[in-house]
Amino acid sequence: MLVIQAKLEVQEGQIAAFLEAVAPLIEASRAEAGNVSYNLTCSVENTTEYYMLEEWEDLAAIDAHNKSKHFQDFQASVGTMLASAPRIQVLSTLEGK
Repeated sequence: MLVIQAKLEVQEGQIAAFLEAVAPLIEASRAEAGNVSYNLTCSVENTTEYYMLEEWEDLAAIDAHNKSKHFQDFQASVGTMLASAPRIQVLSTLEGK
């Protein structure tokens, strides 16, 4: 299983618009083949710092997600709302740990 942690720093004043834009992405992504979980979290220390925590069965599922219309639409709409470029890590789970 693969885990993605995407850090998204949202500009102050853009949080409501960001949350509106991300809702359809979350819903559609959860329905994708190969998706195990897809959750948006917010830092308790910094209210403009969001993390998308995703679990996928394999790289093929991630590739299909990245090419999906809902992901592409989100990418296009959210750029001006972010304070910096997203920081994305793809991690592999260690079985039995």
